[in-house]
Amino acid sequence: CQSSESQYAQFKATLWIIMSCTVCSETTATPCGGCGTVSYCGKDCQRKHWKQHKANCKPYTIVSSEEEHGRHMRSTRDIKPGETLMSTLPACVGPRLHQPTPCCLGCHSAKAKLIKCTKCGLSVCSSSCAKKPAHQGECQLIAESGTEDILGIGIVTPLRIIALRESAPNEYETILSMEGNLEELKSRPIWNYLEENVITPVLSLNIKNISIEIIEQIVGIILTNSFEVVGAGCLLFGLFFPPAMMNHHCVGNVRITLDDSNRMTVYASRQIKKNTPVKFNYGRALDTTWTRQINLMENKFFTCACERCLDPSELGSHISSLKCYQSDCIGPVLPSDPLSMKQDWKCSSCKTGVKAEDVRNILKELQKETAVLNSNNLKEVMQVLNKFSQLLHPNHGVLTELKQFLISGLGRLPGYAIVEMKESDHLQKISLCRQVLEVLDIVDPGLSLGRGLMLFELHSTLVMVSNMEFEKTQNASIMLSRLLEAETYLKEASKILTVEPPNSPYGQLASTVKHSMADLTEYIHSVQNQTMSA
Repeated sequence: CQSSESQYAQFKATLWIIMSCTVCSETTATPCGGCGTVSYCGKDCQRKHWKQHKANCKPYTIVSSEEEHGRHMRSTRDIKPGETLMSTLPACVGPRLHQPTPCCLGCHSAKAKLIKCTKCGLSVCSSSCAKKPAHQGECQLIAESGTEDILGIGIVTPLRIIALRESAPNEYETILSMEGNLEELKSRPIWNYLEENVITPVLSLNIKNISIEIIEQIVGIILTNSFEVVGAGCLLFGLFFPPAMMNHHCVGNVRITLDDSNRMTVYASRQIKKNTPVKFNYGRALDTTWTRQINLMENKFFTCACERCLDPSELGSHISSLKCYQSDCIGPVLPSDPLSMKQDWKCSSCKTGVKAEDVRNILKELQKETAVLNSNNLKEVMQVLNKFSQLLHPNHGVLTELKQFLISGLGRLPGYAIVEMKESDHLQKISLCRQVLEVLDIVDPGLSLGRGLMLFELHSTLVMVSNMEFEKTQNASIMLSRLLEAETYLKEASKILTVEPPNSPYGQLASTVKHSMADLTEYIHSVQNQTMSA
């Protein structure tokens, strides 16, 4: 056991290390506001060190721990909602490995008419596209091999990574250090397809120092770590580092955007405390626990055991819950084991049991009806919503999505245009918006895109209702109250949507929000003046 003197000496030494200036060793120093990993005694030393520190000044670090199953991203300081954590271009973008969409490998457009590149035989839309930088990696490797085999575009993304070995060796090594989940992947039915259509064709090119083990690892890395990137009508894979180091959580604390140059920007969607994991939801927030588990295993080759997945009520959101069948009970029916569809369910209120087979049959019928549902046919959407509202909890994920279809269609689709809607229709839309937000506040909280869209819809409908009410009552005070409430929703929607890339659909909506804010502010001022003069 250490003496109190030695413990105090150790404490003083530790304190000196933490608080000393990185540049001059002055002991009265404060941590860098950008990353918190270095300290400075003042602005002069901070300026002197900036050129050296700039590249490392970021609010996160990559660490490894058993708790997080290996390497992952952690915050180095407290991060506020809306703060940018990182912005980066992909190390590699290319076609999917499994059943890739035919596209030009120069511009990534999904055109009906494609020609063969004269050097490698792969698909391009023109001779000029054959010369574009995006296509040079795989083109050169295939041309050098001298093969005359007909190759599919499923080999392109692995070849683009292999080409980085010469053009960007540091990025190549970084990619190869990522997790490949090969053991799990090789046990999946998809592995036979990958061996035949990707691994064996790449191996046949006899690329120097590229073994089958390296090719398999690259395939595993692509499938485990890629983000979906949309080209010109073509779904692609993109490998982004360091975003790929964000672990999964079914209630993430970050949000990502992609612009037309495929630049990924990662924002904090809610408060991230110092030294806690930075986590992204690689699934869909409104999916039920069982659907999320299936999709994660099929697409990322792991399952999740976060707090949401382990809680039968999904943190109180009840996205997976059913309604109790007892006429005198309003309790939710929950799974006895949320990670198994083979275990029976039980009402948390009256304890009535429901067989797992009955639950599966309900969900199969639900899936069958929603699979062929036309989301633009609001009458059909309402019929399915009413039918399954008798069986599912009001907050069930599928019901919540059906409500989103209604919210989006009311005021836009033929037969439901703004001029055709009655006050009761607008009031119904307000109610639906509040119901959806109640769920999103739990499973997709903070500055999430889903909440931003719902808040914008809620604000616009409240403005419409306030005008309709004023026409009937001529009560400016009530109208002002409605408008001020709408303004709070619009302000939050604006904060959420303004980070969207300007040329994206949501970026265009952000521009609309900006104009709506100016118009609403002016309208509120006029009503306030009217109220004061009354």
